[in-house]
Amino acid sequence: MTIDKIKSILPPSYVITNKSDNQKQLFVVQKYNGLEIAKYVFDLDYDNQHFKLDEYQDKYIAKDYFDSEGNLQWNYYLIFLRSSLPATLKKNIEKDETFARKFVFTYQELEDHLNYEKADSIVEENIVEKWKLELKKNDLQEVFSNEPYTQAVPRYLENKTKKVTELNPIDVEPDKAQDFMLDGISNIKLTDDYRKFPERRSFDFGKVNLICGPNGVGKTSLMEGIELVITGNNARNENDLPSNGAIDAKYEVNLEELADSYSNNIPKFKARNYYWYKASYNKQKSNTLHHSFNRYNFYNSDSAYHLSNNTNSNLLTPYLTAIALGTEFGAVRDRMMGFRKRLGDELANLNSNLEREQGLIKNAQEQKEALKKISNPEKIFDKFLDEAKIIKWLKVLPSTISDSSINFEKDYDLIKGLLNSLVHSKVGKESDAIDKLSNLESLKKDLEAKESEKENLRGQLKIEKKQANELEQNLKLLDEALSYLDNPEAFKIETIDEEIKALEKSILKVDVFLSEIAKLNISDINSSSHSFIDFRENQEEFLKLKESELGRSQAQLKIVKNALDKVKSIIVDIKYYGKEYIEAKQDLSECPLCETPHTKSELEAKIQTKYDDKESSKDIEIFNKSIDLLEKQILEVKSKLTRLKSYEGILRGFFPVDISSMKITELTILKEKEERQLALSKKELDELKSLSLDLRLKGYDVNDLIELKRNLASKYNDYSFTPENKFQFESLKKSEQKSFDDNKEKFDSVKNKIEEIDGIISELIKDKYDLERYEEQLNFEIKEVQSYKNYFSDLHKYIDFERDDFIIELRHNLENLYKTFKNFKEQKVKFEELNLANKIIDESNEKIKKYQPKITRAESALQVLHKLITEDSEDVVLDDFFKKNESEISEIFTNIHSPQEFSRLSFSSGQILLHKKDSSTEVPISQISTGQRSALALSVFLALNKKLTNGPNLIIFDDPVTYTDDLNILSFLDYLRSIVINESRQVVFATASNKIAKLFEKKFAFLNTDFKKYELSRG
Repeated sequence: MTIDKIKSILPPSYVITNKSDNQKQLFVVQKYNGLEIAKYVFDLDYDNQHFKLDEYQDKYIAKDYFDSEGNLQWNYYLIFLRSSLPATLKKNIEKDETFARKFVFTYQELEDHLNYEKADSIVEENIVEKWKLELKKNDLQEVFSNEPYTQAVPRYLENKTKKVTELNPIDVEPDKAQDFMLDGISNIKLTDDYRKFPERRSFDFGKVNLICGPNGVGKTSLMEGIELVITGNNARNENDLPSNGAIDAKYEVNLEELADSYSNNIPKFKARNYYWYKASYNKQKSNTLHHSFNRYNFYNSDSAYHLSNNTNSNLLTPYLTAIALGTEFGAVRDRMMGFRKRLGDELANLNSNLEREQGLIKNAQEQKEALKKISNPEKIFDKFLDEAKIIKWLKVLPSTISDSSINFEKDYDLIKGLLNSLVHSKVGKESDAIDKLSNLESLKKDLEAKESEKENLRGQLKIEKKQANELEQNLKLLDEALSYLDNPEAFKIETIDEEIKALEKSILKVDVFLSEIAKLNISDINSSSHSFIDFRENQEEFLKLKESELGRSQAQLKIVKNALDKVKSIIVDIKYYGKEYIEAKQDLSECPLCETPHTKSELEAKIQTKYDDKESSKDIEIFNKSIDLLEKQILEVKSKLTRLKSYEGILRGFFPVDISSMKITELTILKEKEERQLALSKKELDELKSLSLDLRLKGYDVNDLIELKRNLASKYNDYSFTPENKFQFESLKKSEQKSFDDNKEKFDSVKNKIEEIDGIISELIKDKYDLERYEEQLNFEIKEVQSYKNYFSDLHKYIDFERDDFIIELRHNLENLYKTFKNFKEQKVKFEELNLANKIIDESNEKIKKYQPKITRAESALQVLHKLITEDSEDVVLDDFFKKNESEISEIFTNIHSPQEFSRLSFSSGQILLHKKDSSTEVPISQISTGQRSALALSVFLALNKKLTNGPNLIIFDDPVTYTDDLNILSFLDYLRSIVINESRQVVFATASNKIAKLFEKKFAFLNTDFKKYELSRG
């Protein structure tokens, strides 16, 4: 991992301040408006997995950490760049809280972490608004009202629904005065007409605002006050509204201040909902701006708490829905489902009542029709008894018209059922049933014998087919083997990737080695014929000599200066340095001491004259020049020693030999040899890559070859799969092909025998049964004919008849008997029934007139409700939401959840799934930690907030992470910090936790005057 690569992904606000001697640690600061707000250490030792974290931090972080002041200590980050790391080690590193927050990233993960992504989509369609329009269009506006079901449903059925009260005529389109971008809130003032708490009544807000204090001091009241003045209502305490003027506010709009005051002005808030959140605009006298505001700007802490802490997995999706789609979605959907259930119950009752009344009318009309003709009941009764004797009735009959006829009616119903069954059968008389049963049983016996024979042949056919499949697989395997044997070069597909990888690694090592040497500029060292040891000793001796000379010169200079009097010494110094000043200054026009006008040449002449006049001045000048020369020589030697040390270190790290005693020129020859070998290696790499591509284009694959070898070893262990054995495999294929052909002959022979038997069976059942189901059909027919035979036996108990008597005639006679009996009963009650029938018809018609319009309205409403509920079901809408927002939510979630074990999330089969980084494991939301579920809820909300293009640049949190662990809190605050830096969002954050308040302040105090903190209390 190179430093240049890291530089390429650092955002402009990140500045590299230093790097370690071995180039493995990079020190970076993040700046905001010129201030340092965070410090980073990037560890680039990509392959190093063996280090002690405590010692590492003491070496690279501790001193700078303790030298830093204030809140900067809370914003230290240590990032290890690693391609892979044992899971336990990674977890232990990221959990460690000493000095700095720790992350273990791949290069791509680091790039994603550093680069803040703004949302590129806009606010989606408000599904609730769509529902309301459709409901209102169908006179179902009471569905999204608070009217009780017991009143609203009956009113709808009776076409007496409460109509939506229309606004004044001026409210025909949105008020354009509300089409403004709310950049922030500069002040909120709560009057005495608002709630009792908080005791503080006026708040000036900055870009980030912390509201803290224990429970009960008015934090939530302040948050809801902001919500009320902006939206006109509260989501938590809906319609619990203060008096007009109870809250005053000042907004920041286009760098200007806009005053506002709470009032129950529905057109104003409807217009804001239209302009800010793209809600539909109509004349409905209701305000739903607070639902949009709570979805996009005011974090729903209640639903988030339940989502994080609920152990019932079935309830997690509704809580997630409340966060993602807003609380109004669930409320209106529940009302639609409640209406649908109650209307469904009402419709079922109405249809049941209608059917009952229609049945009563039909029966009554039939009775009236039958009552038109009157006959003598006595004569009809005598006729009934005569007809009973004719058909040879064997059971007891009533003797007089007053006797009970219940037994006769029961006997008649039983006999009629038997006769109807026989009439609809395929037998006309009892003797037919006996003969048919005998023929069917004989046919069954013949068919069973043939089926047994066929079953034995099928077993044999199955064995042959299994063998054929095995032989066919063997031939396929041998064909694949021969494709490699025909092209021996294809065997190289198994090792070529490893060869390429090894060669690339070798080339990279030499490239890095040569690149590091090139950076050192060692041309003055390479020309030496000495060894490293001799060269270093010579330079060190030379350094000591020059340092000794420097010391002597400085001492002698001191003696000369002391020999002069103090004033003279000063004058000499002034003249000496004056001479240097004149030489360095190009545009000099006056004396630098007295400011007398002189040309540069005049000043040079004066200085030179006076300077040359005195012997002591000459000595001082000589010593000063000597000292300057010595100091330059010392610096050059030190530089050469430093570069020599680095050069020696690079060579020792590359060559596996002791280079101390080797001549530098010899090592130069080794380096040039490596350069020549590098060119050869690169050529070889190109050839290997070309061969690899060619083999793959021809369809060869390493996994296929491995699988082929495994299968050949399993099937043909005695044959070695090498190009030399091609002839053996060709002979083997011929042998297997012959076996396959022999097997096919046997298979076809058995198959022909089965077909012969099938032909015999087909002939036996020809034109009688279906070939595929004849057993079932034959057994059914035998059972059926047997039941007919039993029916005849039962009939003999009631009527005396012969076996050759036709059933149709028996039934005809019985029906005539019952018709006479029925006529007799009807005449007895004719006049009584006539009056009753007329009464029933009148009453039922009156009821039907009331039922019919209600049924029509109920059916229409149910159709509308069913369409809305099914087409826009919770799963469908939530699935659509996550498809549209998956990338934004995933990007935020992977940044703020800890430990960072998930790479993305998705929605499937009605539940959220999280995907682990290092595997394909999918984890449902019910199985992740409380802190991670809290992070997911925040991710959904922040993704929605980032979508706003016209809505308020405001985010409100009321105790969002109270029950979350420290690492997830820190991750969330870090991400919130990146939003504040990168977006124009104003943040109002309330918490009852002192710990969270302190962490929040540490993270945002860098804003200085743009950070406001209010500690609320009760006096």
